[in-house]
Amino acid sequence: MEKTAADVMARTVVTVSPTTSVRDVAALLAEKRFGAVPVIDAEGHVLGLVTEEDMVTRAARLHLPRHLTFLGGIVYLENPQHFTEEAEKILAITAEEIMDTAVPTVRPDMPVTTIATRMLDEDLRRLLVLDEQGRLLGVITRADMVRLVLSGDQLPDEPA
Repeated sequence: MEKTAADVMARTVVTVSPTTSVRDVAALLAEKRFGAVPVIDAEGHVLGLVTEEDMVTRAARLHLPRHLTFLGGIVYLENPQHFTEEAEKILAITAEEIMDTAVPTVRPDMPVTTIATRMLDEDLRRLLVLDEQGRLLGVITRADMVRLVLSGDQLPDEPA
C-alpha cells in the first residue's frame, strides 16, 4: 500500500502566533535553520506561513512600480499591488502582518507520489498537512521525501 502524508509528515511542528514579533520569527528561523514557520491561532488553525523569502523581502530595497505617463494619466507596466505587498512586509512588526496567507496544504490521506509530483510541479519546499477543520497536523518537506527514499521504502515505479 502506498504511503500517505500521514506516514511521512513531521508531527512536531514549531509554530508562531499571529502576534509574534517579526524579530522573534527571524530569530527562530535563524536558530532552527528553518525555511519557514506556520502561523496558527489558539485552536491550531493555520492562518499563514512566514518564510525566509518574507524576511529577505523585508531587508531588500522597495521596488517602485514601473509606469509611463500617457495623456495625463499613469499606465502601470506591472501590478502596483506588488509594491503594496512589499511595503507591507517591510513595515510589518508581527507575524500576521508579514505572513503569506496562500499556504500550500494537503490532507493526511494524500498519497506520497501525488505530494512529490505537486512539490516538483509547483516548486514547493514544504506542504502543511491539515485536518478537515484547517488545523495543523504536520509538515512535509523535500527533506522528508529524501528520507523516505533513503529509508528503503520504495516509491511506486522505482526499480527494486
